[in-house]
Amino acid sequence: MMKTITIKNETAKELRTHLLKELAFFEEVKRRFEKKYRSSLHKLEERINTKGVNPDKHEIWEDSIEWRNATEEAAKIKSILAGFTAK
Repeated sequence: MMKTITIKNETAKELRTHLLKELAFFEEVKRRFEKKYRSSLHKLEERINTKGVNPDKHEIWEDSIEWRNATEEAAKIKSILAGFTAK
């Protein structure tokens, strides 16, 4: 069940600004990995699942986790921002 809450306009603006900064951070993380691997997260995860990870080099595995987390957090923030309405 969705509920509507009322908050002060100033608080809403501050919250929105904070969320936009967080979104920018996560989007930058995503761009960094897209550039580094020259592929999408999906393709990198497929590569890991198909070829595995070198036991001596876990960087690709760690990067995929960070990239997945950034992707999921960005999606959550976008969903929250979509719920903001101006009055």
